[in-house]
Amino acid sequence: MGIDNIQTMFVLVPAVMGLIALLILLSGVRDLVRGARMTSGGQQARGAVISANVHISSGKNSRSSTMVETIEFTTDRGQVVRTNPLRSDVGMLDRTGQTVTVFYDRERPERIVAPKNGRSMSPAGPLTKIGGALVMLVFLAFFVTLSQGMLRSSPF
Repeated sequence: MGIDNIQTMFVLVPAVMGLIALLILLSGVRDLVRGARMTSGGQQARGAVISANVHISSGKNSRSSTMVETIEFTTDRGQVVRTNPLRSDVGMLDRTGQTVTVFYDRERPERIVAPKNGRSMSPAGPLTKIGGALVMLVFLAFFVTLSQGMLRSSPF
């Protein structure tokens, strides 16, 4: 394996990781904007949390749990909707049986958010995602710059 192939790998692998970090960053921005847009411009209604189930997702070395609520409410047009929020800030809080404030898209009432505080979505989750992605991108840029400099000055 020649030095050119090694240089390519020291750029290609971080580039793929950078693409993943960018997707995470965009996902965080989307969640932040979506929550703010729904609470500021969406229709407001009262709904009942019918159920809350813990959704466990796991990979090789990681496992995460998320509370997924099913909420039923009636729109201002009299349509009864039963759906899951697009984004949640309730953590592992089980609000089953409680009445909650729901913000929904009038054109697509199945798209809802139900903030924990009843007024606005907490930005903590998306901001953590954005911050983590930015740290990863800075690290990758540092890594590529440093590795390319080391490879250029290598006698091989």
